[in-house]
Amino acid sequence: MLGMVWLGLGGSAAAQNGLAEARRLYNAGLFDQAIAAAQNSSESSRLRSATAVIVARSRLERFRTLQDPQELDRARADLAAVNPMQLGPQERMEWQMGLGEALLLDNQPGPASEILSTLVPSTRPRLTSVENEKLLEWLAVSVSRFAQTLSGGARNEQCHHLLTTLAAILQSEPTSRAANYWSVVASRGAGDLEAAWNIAMAGWVRAGSHQASGALRNDLDQFVTQTLIPERAQAKTGQRLDAPATIAEIAAMTEEWRDFTRRWSEED
Repeated sequence: MLGMVWLGLGGSAAAQNGLAEARRLYNAGLFDQAIAAAQNSSESSRLRSATAVIVARSRLERFRTLQDPQELDRARADLAAVNPMQLGPQERMEWQMGLGEALLLDNQPGPASEILSTLVPSTRPRLTSVENEKLLEWLAVSVSRFAQTLSGGARNEQCHHLLTTLAAILQSEPTSRAANYWSVVASRGAGDLEAAWNIAMAGWVRAGSHQASGALRNDLDQFVTQTLIPERAQAKTGQRLDAPATIAEIAAMTEEWRDFTRRWSEED
């Protein structure tokens, strides 16, 4: 009997180590290996639930790459089979992240935003910076897509709620790509083009010279020049986009943006 107890404890420790290795592989972006490691670790009912979370999230990432609907179907089944009462606090958080991502990938942005909004920003201290940005991106995309299905006050309410969340993130993480970029998009979605213009400029300045600033500045530049400036110019003139007055405003605003970004670029 004593030998059996020691054998059981050894198997449990090995399973826990396997689960930790699966999570490490997932965080490293090695999703095939993460699935294999997780499936080898599931011996108890609690570990089976924890395993299902890692496997499901790995399948979701494979779906994003392969666009194989079977991956999304399997991930959905894995997540639905999880008993959240058998998960620890960190695992329950990861389970909800998986639910939110699965709903978003399944073109259900409304329910996705409801789940993801309960996680941000309370999970910030418990996730890596990469996972935090990923979660914030999913939330912003889901709210933005859901808001597009609404009109009037309902649409503005969704955008303003997102802006409040993003503003809280920016207080402590001013260089967050997701928070800076989606603040501009959300302001534009709420119909406040002047606020979107100012937030875009603020985001460019916040980007500073840190390593990831290029991605944020590229995203801001594309959105400002392709979407925000034409809409802002048209709102100012009240004429069509191809009207001479609007074309002139687009040129003037573009030059203003280019001058501003040059003066606040790293090489200056």
